[in-house]
Amino acid sequence: MARVFLINPGMDVAAGFGEYQSLMEPMPSIGLAYLAAACRAAGHEIRVLDNFVNNHSVDRVVELTREWRADVVGLSMLTPTAMSTAALGRAIRERTGAKVVLGNLHAALFHEDLLREGAGDAVVHGEGEVVFPKLAQALVDGKLGEPPPGVSTRNGDGVRANLPPVLIEDLDALPRPAWDLFPWRRYTFLPFVTVAKPCLSILGTRGCPFRCKFCALGYQGNRVRTRSPDNIAAEVEWLVREFGIRHVGFVDPIFPLSKKHGLATCEAIRARRIPGEWWWTSETRVDVIDEEMCRAMKAARCKRILFGVECGVDELLAGVGKNFTTDDARRAIGAARAAGLQISAFFMLGLPGETAAMTRRTIDFARELDIDFAKFGITIPLPGSELYDNLVREGRIQPGDWGKFTTFNPDPDALPYVPAGLTARELQRLHRWATWRFYMRPKMIFKHVFVIRSIGLKQIVNGASILLRQLFRGRL
Repeated sequence: MARVFLINPGMDVAAGFGEYQSLMEPMPSIGLAYLAAACRAAGHEIRVLDNFVNNHSVDRVVELTREWRADVVGLSMLTPTAMSTAALGRAIRERTGAKVVLGNLHAALFHEDLLREGAGDAVVHGEGEVVFPKLAQALVDGKLGEPPPGVSTRNGDGVRANLPPVLIEDLDALPRPAWDLFPWRRYTFLPFVTVAKPCLSILGTRGCPFRCKFCALGYQGNRVRTRSPDNIAAEVEWLVREFGIRHVGFVDPIFPLSKKHGLATCEAIRARRIPGEWWWTSETRVDVIDEEMCRAMKAARCKRILFGVECGVDELLAGVGKNFTTDDARRAIGAARAAGLQISAFFMLGLPGETAAMTRRTIDFARELDIDFAKFGITIPLPGSELYDNLVREGRIQPGDWGKFTTFNPDPDALPYVPAGLTARELQRLHRWATWRFYMRPKMIFKHVFVIRSIGLKQIVNGASILLRQLFRGRL
């Protein structure tokens, strides 16, 4: 068996989020937790480092790897942290002798460059719970040979790849995420998501059938696989009873996606009569929800529903393949409100073809809707998305400087993409103005201070300080 060290790399939040850095806190990494559980079930000895929590230097991570005598190190690679994660992988390989395996979407997309540059010994493409434990053993035994399905490896100066990856069909058979190996008491979600603490995440489905042009999930296939309702409900109960979790956050791309599955899951949760003050949240689409579904969710202790509304301009929604309209958003939000759910909505500013007047229409639309939270983000063309591929093909963005690919990029000159109808500084100013216009209304201030009260005092002070600095410095 192998000694496997799984690492969630940290990031420079000051560089990535600028003035918004105080709002960023560690969040659960459910993919890594599933991987840890699968490795433990296979008999490997496991250690986990969530470096977003610990914020160790590269030297310290290398030292910990050496001290624990790790055979295999697994690194999760996201686009904004790709460059620092690659550097960490090289340092571990060169200074400890451990084999390094990279995972997650960015690693899969750029596996050839990463492996040739020495960032890792192998890359797992897609879901890793089945293949990674076997790969770890093969690397330790020196018997890798031809890469198993869904894996690419270094081959001298070249790369061998066995693609495409194989999707896991029976999600119920997977062991539950190994949260006991993580600093789970430190985790939260973003302020517009969190309803109580402590909180952890759950996945009820995998895959998304939709093809939004700005989303990278389609790279790994659009076929949806679901867990059985009782299997989901059992995990909810396990999280509440065993860990004392008060907020279970579904992190599926869309949950519920199917009304039949959603209603059955809600009934399975209710049937367990799980005691205590706890709730759950989920994100779904405005065109798959109705009042019956919302009322079932509320009865099953869903407290807040999250909608990707994206925009207040129908032609922009059509341009990015959303296949719903602003009227659909109004209807879904009305259904959620009638059921008594709290509502968060996500909006993207700077979509292809957007002008300043359109951005203002989106801001006004957010204010018009009967929602409790609005999260405004600048559109980032993520690798793996159709939007990214189109812009690269047209020569309008340059891949490589991945630290710029965050929705809260503090430097207007470093935005990877700005639509032709806007300037970078104009877009960032509108982004700040959107948050001010939505939240700095008497009714919203009253609601969050006296009614909803899920945002902690520290976060309220931090958020208000950011907005006031922007106001007094003339940046709104």
